Amino acid sequence: MKLKPIKVSALNQFIKKYLMSNAILNNLRVEGEITNLRKSKTGYTYFTLNDESSSINCVCFFDENISKDGDKIIVEGELSVYEVKGSYQINVRNIERLGMGKILSDLQILIDKLKLEGMFEKNNKIPLYPGKIGIITSKTGAAIKDILKTFESVHADFEIIVYNVLVQGEKSKQNIMDGIHYFNENKADVILISRGGGSFEDLNIFNDIKLAEEIYKSKVAIITGIGHEIDRTLADLVADEFCHTPTAAAERIIYGYRDIEIKLNNLKNSLNSETRNYLNYKASELKANKYILKSNLPLEKIYKLKHKIENYKFIMKEQSNKKLNEYNFQLELLNEKLKSNNYNINLSKGFSIVKDENGKVINHISQIKEKDILEILFKDFKVKAQTLYIKRSIDDGKYGK
Repeated sequence: MKLKPIKVSALNQFIKKYLMSNAILNNLRVEGEITNLRKSKTGYTYFTLNDESSSINCVCFFDENISKDGDKIIVEGELSVYEVKGSYQINVRNIERLGMGKILSDLQILIDKLKLEGMFEKNNKIPLYPGKIGIITSKTGAAIKDILKTFESVHADFEIIVYNVLVQGEKSKQNIMDGIHYFNENKADVILISRGGGSFEDLNIFNDIKLAEEIYKSKVAIITGIGHEIDRTLADLVADEFCHTPTAAAERIIYGYRDIEIKLNNLKNSLNSETRNYLNYKASELKANKYILKSNLPLEKIYKLKHKIENYKFIMKEQSNKKLNEYNFQLELLNEKLKSNNYNINLSKGFSIVKDENGKVINHISQIKEKDILEILFKDFKVKAQTLYIKRSIDDGKYGK
């Protein structure tokens, strides 16, 4: 009978629970050397703990600011599983520092030894315009794409040969040395040894003494472009030149071609600029001569006078229109005043006008007294009347009832 399958996540969860239930694995003290120390944005610290033949991933869920790559330490913690990738790691609770680790210590001793032997003084000149460029790298790696893209960015006739190798693991050392032999025998002008970034363990093959010796013995100039900007290996130190990245190494190789392109572009821009300036100068000169010629012709004076007359006509028309508008406005004002003083209009609205015997319009109480004869005008008739009494609209007691 076949067992019922389970999901990968279920398997990883089971393994994690099994490890966490083990008392020994929950209280570990493990000795090793730090490599690949890195901090996350969340404040966690990740590193690899190594000995001469093995390594294990570690994570501190706190910001570890004292340790550095190459330190020999003892970590205290528990073994756990990172379920997402199915990898196990030590969750570190405490770190005890013991000093500098053996791996980096041995590497530094080797570097000091080779320096005394003069192996870092190799100085084959990098040709300014290499015709045949040999690249030792993996055809499937990320580095080759960046290198070829950089080479394609210049318009130059040079040959590119890629020697495909492993760039990680024990077999990679012999692959790379075979590539160096191949390009020495086939007389390449320059050799580029390259690979993308990686952990200390991934790049450690480039710290091998035998590979360093083969680089030193090469009659063809070698440039290295290994890892990222922070990485520097023994191969970099022995090479004729080293660059921090594969792209930077490719740029160094085509520097001469790039320089020619820049100079040609500068000359082209300079020629275009001078030609434009000369043509602009001649155009200005032609325009000036044309102006002088026109200014000396009678026809030009006639055109100028005609233009002046047109301007004067326009000004006169504008001024006349302005004056007419002003007069029209004044007439409208006077018309409104006439309308407001026309008593016939008020009479037609139902109002009346009162005059005394002398025909003077009465508009104040002081102009009238009792028994005065008054004339009252309406729209279509008038009336003679006599005042019986006089009284203000609001009685102040001064004039009768």
